[in-house]
This record gives sequence, structure tokens and C-alpha cells, in this order.
Amino acid sequence: MTTPDNPHRNGRPGIVELDADLQRTVRRTSYMRQLFYFVVLLVALAGQVSGAVEALGIPLLWAVPAVGALELGGIVVLANADVRRRLGERATASRVLSAAIAGFAVAFNWLAHENKLLAGFFAGMSALGYLVWLMHTENQRRDRLRATGDLPPTTPAYEVVGHWIRHPWITLRAKNLAKADDRLGLYTSLAAARAEKRKEVRTKAIAKVLHRKIRAAVDPTTADIAVAVYDLDEIAVRLADGADYDGLTALIAADLAPARLASDARVISVVDEPAQRPALAEVAAEEPAEEQLTLPEAPEAAEAPEPAAPEPREPVASPLGEWRGEIAEILPPPTPRRPRGQSKVTATADIAEEPTLTPTRAIREGSLRSQVHAALHEHVPDNDPRDTMALTSFVGDLLELNDVERLTASNYVRTWKREVDAGRRASVNGRHLQDVVPTKR
Repeated sequence: MTTPDNPHRNGRPGIVELDADLQRTVRRTSYMRQLFYFVVLLVALAGQVSGAVEALGIPLLWAVPAVGALELGGIVVLANADVRRRLGERATASRVLSAAIAGFAVAFNWLAHENKLLAGFFAGMSALGYLVWLMHTENQRRDRLRATGDLPPTTPAYEVVGHWIRHPWITLRAKNLAKADDRLGLYTSLAAARAEKRKEVRTKAIAKVLHRKIRAAVDPTTADIAVAVYDLDEIAVRLADGADYDGLTALIAADLAPARLASDARVISVVDEPAQRPALAEVAAEEPAEEQLTLPEAPEAAEAPEPAAPEPREPVASPLGEWRGEIAEILPPPTPRRPRGQSKVTATADIAEEPTLTPTRAIREGSLRSQVHAALHEHVPDNDPRDTMALTSFVGDLLELNDVERLTASNYVRTWKREVDAGRRASVNGRHLQDVVPTKR
């Protein structure tokens, strides 16, 4: 219950003062409207009387009641039409007759005076009086319909730019919701419209998945019936209750781990040119899954010829081909490397003078995968604690690989390490390396 000491009602402050001010404004407007219509009616009657006396020659005594009946006839018929409409009728005939009488009065004021400026003034005042009365009756009718619930309540005033231009469909939906529930204000109706939109999208997705799951087991008609029968909102609620937020959060956090981001950044930094990335992916895809390792005997270090620089080639646009041809097309010529079969530490006099960690240079033969696997089998002992990145760095230093070759070799190191961890190293050695790889010392 509202009291003068508590100017709050329904959570809205100052509603009592606003209602009192509205009542005072309604009374003041009613007085002003009556006064305005009385003045307008006098001016229109003056024009009607003067026109009737000048144009028709009617005596003044008879002209006043005659034109008064003409001028007030449209208002009387309009008031009768308003009463019938409040009773639920359309009152079409009365409304048409009222408009015809008002139109005739305006036309008579215009035609009855020779001075068209004066005629326009009188005709305009006659039309203005009728229109003011028409708007007043329509306002009263809408108030009555709104009070009886036959007309929706007034909606909030949404912003033109912030709401109608930026989000027209959401604003229109919010306006319809505010019509259905007068308790919704400006921002609550917008929030309800957004929630209803999200609910529609969610329900549509659930219905699509449910229909596909049921259709896989039964016929499509049964799937349609199931989608129509099941309460999709209840399914959405149960899905929300059983959602594994911890698991989903851990799944996203795994991709955002600093170690993984650092590894991805290193891989991206290896290939700077965007045009090289599709070629590298094709190189990795074209490597055979199972490849026989054939390592010829390594020539003596003293007799190994220096590798000649490859002749420049023109880029080939074909997406297929051997990996050596594509790498040579997009990268500068590789630097000379130590022979594949030669051990990192040798007994020759020339090698003894070099640092222990620097391998000798020669020509490598065979595919990169074969060379990586051979180097790992030869130089990595059993139960080696190093991870994939450390082994890739070791093989790259041993075979003097460039950055692009290191990127490809990391995949071969990972597959080799997976085979070793699964206990298949003995079978791989027996199948590929029993004739070509020397026994480790």
C-alpha cells in the first residue's frame, strides 16, 4: 500500500508524484482544449455566416443557426459514432457522414468568399476544429480499450541509433514482449528478447541433433514424432545440469599451456614465407608410411668429393612431387653435410683435428626419414631419457639439417620414439638395419 511518506510503488520511486502530476496535466489540458475549440468554432462560424450572407444572400438572423448547424453537425455525428464504437460496433456510416459534413463546411468556407486569403483562413479554422475533436475522441477510445485489456499497453521508448538501427530485430522482439507483459521495462525487455533468441537457437540445435540420432535408428517419420513430443527445453535444462565444465575448461587450458604455445611459436617461426607452408605439408604427407632403409657403405672421408652447388631451378606450381624437388624449389641450396654412414667420432687424422661435436662433411643419400631413423638407431641407446625435441635437435646437429628439414625430421623422430616406447624397436632393427647398420660399440 502506498502512503505519502513512502513514494515507492512496485519498486519504482516517485510514482505517486508522477501520477498526481499526470492528473493535474490532464485536467489542465482538458480546459485548454475546450477553450481552444470554442475559439476555433467562433472563427469558423464567423466565416460560415459571412459567406452565407455574401454568397447566398441569407439574412443574418437565419444565417447564424443554419451555418451553426452545419459546423456542429460533423461534431455531433462524430460523437455518436464514438459512442457506438465504445459499445463494440464499427459505426462506419456515422464516421463517413461526419467526415462528409466537415468536408462540406470547409469547402463552403473556401468557396463563399471572394478573397481567397480570407477564405483559406476560415476554411483552415473549420478543418482544424474538426481534426482536434477527432483526435480527442480517438485518444479517449484508446484509453478505454487499454483499460479493458483490448489494447496493448504503451511500450518503452527505444533509442533510434542504439536499438532500432544497430539491433532492429532484437528491438522489435523486445517491443512485442513489452506489449505482452507491461511489467517489462526498457532494458528488461531487451534482455528478455536476447534470452528468447538464444533459446530459439539452442532449441533448433537440440532438435536437429535429436532428429538425426533417432533417424539413425528408426524411420524419419518416427524421428519427426519424437522431436514434436519431447520437451526440448527440458532436454536443454538437463544438458546444462550435466555439463562437465571442469573437463571443458581443462581441454581449452591444454591448448593455452605456455609450453605448447612456445612450441607452436617455434614451429611457426621456422617457416616465414606463407607460400612455403602448403609445400611443407605436402612433403610430410608424401613420405611413405613404410620405407625400406637402404644405406650404402660410406666412402672414406679423404676421398669424399665436395658437393657441388645445385643448379638454380624455376619454381614448379605442381602440388605433388618428390620432397627433394619441392624443397629445392622454395629454399636456397643446402649446405654440404657429413656422410650418413660415418660415425660422429672417427680415428682418421683429419677428423681428430676438428672439435668433437662437429661432424665431417660428405654427401647424404637416401630419404630424410631413413637417415633420421638410421641415426637414431645408431647413436641413441636404449631407455634414452631425452624427449622428442631433444632428439630432434641431436639428429639435426648430427646430420647438419637446416630449419625446414628439422621441422620435417621432428615427425620422424616422434614416430621412431613411439615405436621404441611400444617395444617394437627390435622388430624394426631386424627388418631394416640388420645388413646395413654397423654394431654399436
